[in-house]
Amino acid sequence: MENHSQVCGVSNNMKYLPVVLALLVPLAPAAILEDIPGSDEMEIPAFVQTLNQLHRGPPLPPSTKRANVETRWFNQSLDNFDDTNKSVWSQRVMINEENFVDGSPIFLLLGGEWTIDPNSITSGLWVDIAKEHNGSLVYTEHRFFGGSIPILPLSTENLKYHGVEQALADVVNVIKVLKEEDKYKNSKVVVSGCSYSASMAVWLKLLYPDVIVGGWASSAVLEAKVDFSDFMEVVGRAYRQLGGDYCYNLINNATSYYEHLFQTGQGAKAKKLLNLCDSFDENNERDQWQIFSLIANIFAGIAQYQKPENYDLARSCSVLRNLDIDDASALSKFVQYSLRQQGCHNARYQETVDYYKWVKNNYNGNLHLSWFYQTCRQFGWFQSSANKNHPFGSTFPATLYTDMCRDVFGSQYTSAKIEEYIQATNKKYGGRNPAVENVYMTHGGLDGWSAVGSDSATIIPQGSHCFDSGSINPTDSPALRAAKERVIELVREWLA
Repeated sequence: MENHSQVCGVSNNMKYLPVVLALLVPLAPAAILEDIPGSDEMEIPAFVQTLNQLHRGPPLPPSTKRANVETRWFNQSLDNFDDTNKSVWSQRVMINEENFVDGSPIFLLLGGEWTIDPNSITSGLWVDIAKEHNGSLVYTEHRFFGGSIPILPLSTENLKYHGVEQALADVVNVIKVLKEEDKYKNSKVVVSGCSYSASMAVWLKLLYPDVIVGGWASSAVLEAKVDFSDFMEVVGRAYRQLGGDYCYNLINNATSYYEHLFQTGQGAKAKKLLNLCDSFDENNERDQWQIFSLIANIFAGIAQYQKPENYDLARSCSVLRNLDIDDASALSKFVQYSLRQQGCHNARYQETVDYYKWVKNNYNGNLHLSWFYQTCRQFGWFQSSANKNHPFGSTFPATLYTDMCRDVFGSQYTSAKIEEYIQATNKKYGGRNPAVENVYMTHGGLDGWSAVGSDSATIIPQGSHCFDSGSINPTDSPALRAAKERVIELVREWLA
């Protein structure tokens, strides 16, 4: 097995190593993990870092100027559906009225599982469309994310106030408060979102059809699912199409090699090669699940916002290949590089659980606990290795996540209960075929999340997640440009 992970002909590529290494700096923003808000008291486990990267907000559009964006705080009910609960909190909302004329439309942008940023309403396609209509851009922050934290600590008991129904009701209240102002009282409202917030845009129009005249949902994830095994198949397809067969095979060879080591009692060797900390138990099944999920998440995070015109995956694959002639060693070095860690990787399952439990009582700005709760309580979307058509192995079942739901949020989160929650979400919102009108849905053809998107969505070939959010650009493919022009056309119709 010593040569299991080597490939033929690699030596010919090594002459390009200096060129590839020169790409590391420009590659970094697209390919490696962002800095995550940390804690002096407890290190953020590597697995949580990869999840933060995978669920980060959409990339901010390039901006040539800084608009005058106002930040306002709106009073919201802690529980929008219990009149006896009088507790209130303040929700952050950002507003750009640079081109607004009284009575012109409100262009609502919904925040998802991230901290909102004013740059999102200073440039991009939605901003361009708002400008055409003299609209006001209003960006809402989702409860339990960013600076919009309704209640602390983030105990399981307090997180019962977290959920998409509550968040949608918050948005409706923001619109209601704005329309009490004279300048907005006659304003029509259109809505947009990306990823989970695109799902919210669909569901807002579904539940409150008279509040919104139309919506654009970019990469909306609609079908709740516990075992989301199709995700990694699409990610693998992206690497094969845009990185090349050699890249796909390298990842597959290296993963298979490490799986073989664990399966044949050589876990200590795999632990050393992968630079895992001493606390990692090579004989613990959940620890094994987590390290393979971590590796897959790194590659998925790179693919999530890739741009074909920038050759993001091709460049990442070049870096991966040229880190070492041996596939397994190259993969290990790439993981080290991606995590920006000089020392060992803290990848033990129990340490991830302990970290989440610590955050419940010591909120430190890390947003993933809130999102993880929503996945346990409403959505699932646990990316597993159950689908065999990908290069990331077969060693991270959805059970990794359902077990973590139970261990973090309590024994009531059994697999059966989580499945019940997920089915209730699909029943309420219609899964991949919601009964909604005047919502335009788009997906990138190489976006893993498209596997739970609408059957009627416009598919943009080679596109990634929220691929169409930027302004129309000369580098846009014909399909991408057509999708953007369709959004512009539909907004005109909705506002006519």
